[in-house]
Amino acid sequence: MMVTHEEIKRGMVVRSSDGEKLGEVVRIDETRFEIEKGFFFPKEYAVRYDEVAGIRAGEVILTHARDQLDAARGRAREADAAIDEGDEIRVPLAEEEIVVGKTVQEVGRVQITKEVITEEKQVTVPVSREVVHVERVPVSEERPAAAGTLFEEGSLSIPVREERVEVSTQPVVKEELRIGKEVVHGQETARATVRRETADVRTDGEPPRQDAAGEATATALEEAPPERATGTGGRRR
Repeated sequence: MMVTHEEIKRGMVVRSSDGEKLGEVVRIDETRFEIEKGFFFPKEYAVRYDEVAGIRAGEVILTHARDQLDAARGRAREADAAIDEGDEIRVPLAEEEIVVGKTVQEVGRVQITKEVITEEKQVTVPVSREVVHVERVPVSEERPAAAGTLFEEGSLSIPVREERVEVSTQPVVKEELRIGKEVVHGQETARATVRRETADVRTDGEPPRQDAAGEATATALEEAPPERATGTGGRRR
């Protein structure tokens, strides 16, 4: 079933049948739509609706492959090759540049483990205790006994005391671990393969050319080696 103009929207990406991106839709009418002008097409390229294979994932897929469109592009450029005095044709030469990005990744960990070690310690503590001495000695002089204490039975209790050591423990902070991080700056070299476009400029026959002073000169093909323009704007011989 052929695609209609109602299904095509401006800004949709257009690809060839082999998946090559050709550009975006810039203009639509009832019989055809146009693809934007760019490097692939020297001017806006008109496509008929019967040249559309279908719409896939919001993109327009053509029935033509890249090679077929290359031929059409070449014919279009040959037709446009004739330029008037004062006009010019500009051919862009692109070059890839390296774009560097950075990400933060975990490369390791520092793990700190605390364990409890049990050991015995010996502490010397001074203590005191009471000692009772009992000594029997004769009196130097005989004296009468006190009344009421004669020939009475009884006992006398004298307490004897001593110091005992009681041991307990309490936690005391003796040292601490201070953990910190710092950022160390360095340099790393990143490599990538980049592409750039070059253009060979060749002359057929003996067309008149202008030198730097603006004077016309005739140069044969064998007398002028091909010039090569690079994507960086330089020119090599």
